Amino acid sequence: MTTLAGAAALSAQPADGPVRLGIVGAGIRGLELMQAALNAGGKIVAVCDLYDGHFRRAQEIQANTPTTRDYREIVNRKDIDAVIVATSDHWHAPVAIAAMRAGKDVYCEKPMAHTIPEALEMARVSKETGRLVQVGSQSLSMGGTQKGKQWLDAGEIGAVFMVQCEIYRSSAVGAWRYPVPPDANPQTVDWDRFQANVAKLPFNAQRFFQFRNWWEYGTGIAGDEYVHLLSRVHYLMGVQFPLTAVANGGIYKWTGDRDVPDIHNTLYDYGKFQVQVSANLISNFEGGEIVRFMGDKGTIELTEEGARLLPYNPVEDYNYPLESWPKDTKDVFAAEHKNDPLADIGTARTQPQRKPVEFKQEREGTEDHFKNFFECTRTRKQPVEHVEFGLGTAVACHMANLSYRQGGKRLAWDRDKLKYSVKT
Repeated sequence: MTTLAGAAALSAQPADGPVRLGIVGAGIRGLELMQAALNAGGKIVAVCDLYDGHFRRAQEIQANTPTTRDYREIVNRKDIDAVIVATSDHWHAPVAIAAMRAGKDVYCEKPMAHTIPEALEMARVSKETGRLVQVGSQSLSMGGTQKGKQWLDAGEIGAVFMVQCEIYRSSAVGAWRYPVPPDANPQTVDWDRFQANVAKLPFNAQRFFQFRNWWEYGTGIAGDEYVHLLSRVHYLMGVQFPLTAVANGGIYKWTGDRDVPDIHNTLYDYGKFQVQVSANLISNFEGGEIVRFMGDKGTIELTEEGARLLPYNPVEDYNYPLESWPKDTKDVFAAEHKNDPLADIGTARTQPQRKPVEFKQEREGTEDHFKNFFECTRTRKQPVEHVEFGLGTAVACHMANLSYRQGGKRLAWDRDKLKYSVKT
């Protein structure tokens, strides 16, 4: 293992060279991000984690990478331009804020923060320091999302008043019951650092490696999966916050030592349209993540593989209700409306038939998300999933959790005061 001792000897990179990155949190997603950042042209300078096995795995990706258990050694390095934050949720904001205050841009995995106040603080610090934040729900950089936005903006499905979002899983891994490494113990895992900002408990390897199952460290289905769904909703529909949210759910199958739900459903009101989110870690109906924008002229369906445009071809036919009228009355109506397309009784027109269109994206999105971030670190333009965008989706996800945890109460968001209240 290469430690950070003597790391100052590393040479500085030119301003036009690859973006120099430090990673804080090299677990499942953090190591994926390490590889994706390298593929996108970034340079990994150092890695921080709290489990020794993750250091060894990081060395298999890039040999001789300096490592540390202390994230402060990452954010304070002079040879790092940006920090990737891929810790458990309860460390996202503390690490990201420290990095911004140290002059670093931030790529922060979703959800942006563990709580609404933390998300607001991240947005404030980003504005104060001028540092950029790219939130890592890479669905915004997927080709299918971009194609869906093109279709919607072009009016292909008309006006949208309803969006349906679905996430289905049926495996233990899908419910975050990840296996625990056999060498996990108080010597190989820095348990004290992990729980430094939460209530102290004796060493518990399950809580460390399966953190998403507990509110102290994670944000449940909403923080893990709603973000991907709602970010696409906010992006295509051009909104930041919902007006209200009401949620319900529970723990039905994956009982035992956990306190986040395995079924979590939420209804959002955005004023001009509604969003219904159905999340289920028990069944695998259709599978994956699905977002359906339901317009009055068609539907756009976004998946993890791409996008589909499903136009409607309605026949406005008044013959059915007219069957209850006497012939003389029906004849008068037919004569008066023979050229009315909304009262098509077979004499007005033949409507053109639009066919479905399917778009298959080439890549999953993470590398493109990094490329967008890297470009913005040089141009200083805001990235596609900038901090204010991330704040909006974080608020929506946390409102779902807060409603669920308060027994299904309907919550309202005040866009001026930036706080929620319980609707009575």
